[in-house]
Amino acid sequence: MQPLFQTKFSSNSNTSLYTSNSNRMSPSLTTPSTLEDISNEIINYFETHREQIPLLVIVYLLTIIWIIYIILYNSRVQGIILSYILRRFYFKDATQIKFDSFSISFISGSIMFRNLHYTTGSYFVFVRDGCLIFRYWSRTNKKSVIRLRIKLNHVDILFSTPIRSNTFSETNNSNDDLHKGLNHGISTKSDDTQSQNTVKSNEEGFLIQSLRSLFPAIEIKVDHGRISIRHDTLPYCLSIRFNTMNSIFTSVSPSKHAPKFDLITLIYSLTYRNLRVQLYRNRAYRGEQNDILPPIPPSKHVDSDVFQIFECSEGELEYEQDVPGKMIEPLENGERIPDVAWEIRIKCNKETKIAYGPWADRQRELLWQYFLPTIYEDSPITLEPSIGQTRIFKSVHFRLLFNCPTILDLYFMHKMKLQLLHIECPVKGSYLDAILPFSTNPDGFDTFLSIDILQPIIRTNLSFSPFAQTDNININIHIHYPRLWNSLQNWLIDITTKNPQIYFIFEHKNFFQALINDWSSSSPPDIYSFTPFVYNITVHGDQVEILIPCNQGNWIDCSNENAQQPAENNYVSLCAKSLVLTYPLPFFEFCPKVTAMDLTVETEDVLVRLVIPRSNQMYYIIEGLDMHKRFYTPDGIKSQLSLSDAFNKRDDCFECGETSHLKVLVQILLHSSPPIDTNRTDLLYVQQVRSMGNRQTFHPNKLDYDIFNIEIDIGPVNLLLHGLFIKNLWWVKENLFGWDQMYHDIHEPDLIRENKIIIPDDPLVNMIDEDCPFDPRYFRPLMVTLRVALHNITVHLIYHTDNEPCPIGFCERLCVEMTTDLNETRLQVVILPVNVYVEDTVVRNKSDQHLSSGSLQLSGLIMRGHAMLSHEGLPPERETLEYAWQMEILLGKISARVTTIQVF
Repeated sequence: MQPLFQTKFSSNSNTSLYTSNSNRMSPSLTTPSTLEDISNEIINYFETHREQIPLLVIVYLLTIIWIIYIILYNSRVQGIILSYILRRFYFKDATQIKFDSFSISFISGSIMFRNLHYTTGSYFVFVRDGCLIFRYWSRTNKKSVIRLRIKLNHVDILFSTPIRSNTFSETNNSNDDLHKGLNHGISTKSDDTQSQNTVKSNEEGFLIQSLRSLFPAIEIKVDHGRISIRHDTLPYCLSIRFNTMNSIFTSVSPSKHAPKFDLITLIYSLTYRNLRVQLYRNRAYRGEQNDILPPIPPSKHVDSDVFQIFECSEGELEYEQDVPGKMIEPLENGERIPDVAWEIRIKCNKETKIAYGPWADRQRELLWQYFLPTIYEDSPITLEPSIGQTRIFKSVHFRLLFNCPTILDLYFMHKMKLQLLHIECPVKGSYLDAILPFSTNPDGFDTFLSIDILQPIIRTNLSFSPFAQTDNININIHIHYPRLWNSLQNWLIDITTKNPQIYFIFEHKNFFQALINDWSSSSPPDIYSFTPFVYNITVHGDQVEILIPCNQGNWIDCSNENAQQPAENNYVSLCAKSLVLTYPLPFFEFCPKVTAMDLTVETEDVLVRLVIPRSNQMYYIIEGLDMHKRFYTPDGIKSQLSLSDAFNKRDDCFECGETSHLKVLVQILLHSSPPIDTNRTDLLYVQQVRSMGNRQTFHPNKLDYDIFNIEIDIGPVNLLLHGLFIKNLWWVKENLFGWDQMYHDIHEPDLIRENKIIIPDDPLVNMIDEDCPFDPRYFRPLMVTLRVALHNITVHLIYHTDNEPCPIGFCERLCVEMTTDLNETRLQVVILPVNVYVEDTVVRNKSDQHLSSGSLQLSGLIMRGHAMLSHEGLPPERETLEYAWQMEILLGKISARVTTIQVF
C-alpha cells in the first residue's frame, strides 16, 4: 500500500479525490471504535473506584425493589394500614372493613381502591374496584358543577338480618320517653342537654352547608351491581341486578316543592341498563322444599332455578326528598300548608317484562315476614309538630312509569301443569302510582294505589286463548290499616274500564278458580296471625261487550284469527253502555261456619247481537233478513233498533234485541273450607272430615248445602226474533249450564291423529287430581234458587219484507223460577197476557179492509217442571243424573183473528 500513498496528481480533482479517500479509510485503519472506547472507560472507572462498586449495586437493587413495590405492593400495604386504622378507631363492635389495595393521588385528585369488604351485623357490601375523582380545581357557578366522580365496578350488597323487630321497643332500643320524643319531634331531655344539642345541630348544619358548597353535584357510575336479600332459613332469595348505572346526586336550595317552608330538595337521578329483579334458590337452605319452583319456560339470560320477576333493558330513576324546615303559623288566606315532599319515580323506557304468580307471592310473603315482621303492638300516634318545631314526613310517593310496550305474565300451577295468564300492553303510558304512609293518625293509616293500563290484550294458555282486550283499565285501591295489627282492615277496590271486549266460556271459570286456589294459602289457619278484613270491590265499565261462543256442541275454532283465514265461530254479543258490579267480600271471623256475601250487577242500555262468520251457511240468509226488515216502534216504522248507533259497528254483526235496564242480584251463603293437616288426627274437625269417607265411599248428602239465590230483572225488552237466534240462545244455555260445558277444538281430531294431544275416553280422568289428597269438603252440594223477571216485552217476528212491517207481539211479564239441589230440580214459567198483531198488504175490497190486520191473544201460560236427580253410585266429580221428569202446562184463554195469508 505504500505506492498508493506516495502517488501524486497534477489536477485539482485528483487531489480532492485523494483527500477524500484518505479521510474515509483512515479511521478504520488507525483509530479504535466507539464501543471499544466505552468499554475502556468502564474498565478504567471500575479500576479507579473499586471500593464503591458494592454500594452502587445496592443502590441499583434498591431502586428496582422500590419501583416494584410502588407498582405492585404500595397500594396493598396502604389498604392494610387504612383497614387497620378504620377498624381500630372508627368501626368497632361487629363492624368489619377491609381494603385489599388503596391508593391516593393528590395531583389528579383521585382515590382508588380494590376489593372493599364492609360487613355489619345487618348487611354486607363488596366493591371489586372503585375510583373517586375530586375535581377541586373546578369553579362553582349557578349551575351545579360535578366536582366528585365516583366509579365503582362489581358492587354487591347483601342484607341478611331483619330490618325491624316485631315490637317497637326492640326496634328502637331506647327508653319510652326518648322514643316518644323522637317520634313526636319533641325532646324530653333537660335544658342543658337541649342547648348542647342545639349547638351540635348548628355545627352539623354548618358542616353540611360546607359540603354542599364543596360538592354541588356528585356523579356515581356503577358497572355490574347486585343487591340481595337472603337468609339461611329461607328457601329462596331476592336479587336486584343491573349492568350499568349512571347517576347524579345534587340539591336545590330552597325547596323545589315548598320554598317557603322547607330548606332544600335532595335530588338523585340515575339511568340504568338491564335491570332484573329475580328470585333464586338459596344453596345454604337445608330445610324441606315444600314449594317447588314452577317449570317456567327457560330464557337465554335466566337460569333454570331462577324466577325473574322484573326485567327492563333501559330506564331511569328519580329520587326527590325535601329537608323539612320549621313549622309556622297557619296562613292568613286559609291556604293549606303542603306536606314535606318525598317522591320516587322509576321509568321503564325499553323492553319491560313482568312475571308474577302465586308461587312468587308466597316467596315474597316469606321474605316480608322475616325482614319486616308484623309489629304486635299498637302503632303510636304521630303528633303534629307545633310552631317552631321541625316538620315531619307524612307519606312517600312512589310512581312506576312504563314508557314502552310491556308484558305481564301470571304463572300458576293446576294439577301439576303450568298455566299462564298473559297480558300485553303494546302502547306506552301505563303506570303504577302509590302513596305509602309515614305517619299514624288516631284511627290508623292509609295506603293508596292507582294502576292505569293502556290497551291491554289479555290471553290465557288455553287452546281458546283470547280472553279480553280494552282501551283502558284503571284500578284504584284504598287500604285502611288500624293502629292495632289484628283489627279490621278495610280495602276499597275500584276498577274502571273503557270499551272492554270480553270472551267468556265455561272453562274460564275453571281457569280462574284454579288461579284463586293456587293463590290461596295452603297452610292451616292460625288464630295468632289472623287479621279480619273486608274487600269492597266495585267494577265500572263503559261500552262493555261480552262475546259468548254459541257453536253447537261447544265446538270452537281455536286457530288464531287473521284476515286470510278468520275463525269459524258464532258468538252472542252482549253490549252495554254502562256496567256496575259491586262485590263485598267480608272476612270478619276466624274460620266461620258460613260466610254471607252479595253480588250486584247493574247495566244500562243493553244491546244483543249475533256474530256469524261468512263461512256459515246461514250467513247470507240472515244478512238478507237484516237488510230487508221493517218493524213497528213508538216512533214509527224503523229498520234498526234504537241502540244500534250507540255501539261501534263491526262486521258480521246482526241486532237481535235491546233493553234499557238489567239488574242481577246474587246472594251467596258459603261454608268455609280452610286447609287442614289430615295427619293431625287428634283434632276434632280433622276427625270429622276423615269420617266422611274416601272417594269411593263419600256421598255429597253428608254435607250441608252452599246456597245461591239469584234474581235477574230485565225490562223493558225489545226483541227481533228469528230461528237462528233462538237456536243459538239454546246452544249458549247448553254450553254454559248444560252437558256441553267442556269445549272442543274443531282441529282436535287432526291433533289426535297426529298424536299431538291425547283425549281420554272418560272425561273423569281430567277431573281427578291424583296428586292431591281427597278432601270431601270440595264436593259440597249446591242449592240454587233462580228468579228471572222480564217485563214490558216487545217481540218482532222478523222476515224478509220491504213493504209491510213484521208481526209484533207484546207480553206484560215473563217470570222464570227454578230451584235445584242434589235430589231434584223444580221449574216454573209464568207468562202473563200475550198479544200478537199481524198486517198484510193484500189488496181487498173496501168492505174487507178490516181483514188486513190480524191478532192473537193469550191470557196466560203456566208451565211447571219437576226433575228427579240421583248421585248414587257416582264418584264425587260426576254430575248428578236425571232419571225422571214431570211436566204440567196450564193455558189461559186463547183468542185469534187471522187470515190464512197472515198465518203463512
